[in-house]
Amino acid sequence: MKVDIHTKVDLENGKPAFAKPVLAEVPLVVSFSGGRTSAFMARALQIRYENKERELIFIFANTGKERAETLDFVNECDKRWNLGVTWLEYDLIDNKSTFKIVSYETASRNGEPFEKMITKYGLPNKAFPHCTRELKRQTITRYLRTIGLENGSYETAIGIRIDEAHRINWQTAKKDKFIYPLATDFRATKDFIRTWWDRQEFDLQLKDYEGNCDMCWKKSERKLLTMILEKPQLIEWWNEMEIKYGQGEFSFFRNNKTAIDLIEMSKQNFTKATDEYEAGKCQTKLFDYDLDIEYDCFCKSS
Repeated sequence: MKVDIHTKVDLENGKPAFAKPVLAEVPLVVSFSGGRTSAFMARALQIRYENKERELIFIFANTGKERAETLDFVNECDKRWNLGVTWLEYDLIDNKSTFKIVSYETASRNGEPFEKMITKYGLPNKAFPHCTRELKRQTITRYLRTIGLENGSYETAIGIRIDEAHRINWQTAKKDKFIYPLATDFRATKDFIRTWWDRQEFDLQLKDYEGNCDMCWKKSERKLLTMILEKPQLIEWWNEMEIKYGQGEFSFFRNNKTAIDLIEMSKQNFTKATDEYEAGKCQTKLFDYDLDIEYDCFCKSS
């Protein structure tokens, strides 16, 4: 059942406000990636259905390569808002892909689920983008089947904003019952999300170019090189995986670049990535400061 709803956000108390939605017919799986956008979506949907009008299932699929700050953030959101997040990880038993339920305390932090997936499917990259499929989507689907939810019996909320709606394949969304509340109902933008988090008592302790997966091959080279300069230890696991499973032929990164290639590139002069939102705030502060500069004059009233 389609929910037709007009939404506004009260930034003073930090809560989204909206009209009362129509009772939904199927459970809603909320895919919590661990970023600011999906966290806002989780909170907004929780408030929308606070009278238990719809079953909400909050899920975080941990790849083992999420930043420690991301795991802390998911845990903090869960505790503060009482979301009841289910933590999942990809698992491999007798060469069969499966999943396991973990927690904040027991979640893998050294890439273990990711490496298990690599042993079965090989290194993911632009040509073979199976990491999101296996570590996120299929892991969640396998879990849902064990609690009686087959494909088509639920909807999945995904945190894509209105300003990145070009990422949405609406035909696939209809087939798979994906919904995008931040692009359709809340119509949230990146700046809005950051402004909303500025008003909260806690936040994700990552710059916007760092992201959740520490050295995701989908990131721009500028972002990757910047992170190598700032935290060189992050690239070590990716280099180890290429040595171990790449057979001297396969690599993670675009244009067949290896982790070693990126390390060498990071030693060259280049313009580092910046947190655009924080940079914008600094520019505003400088502008505001300029507005206060004046010269002494007898026309002053004090």
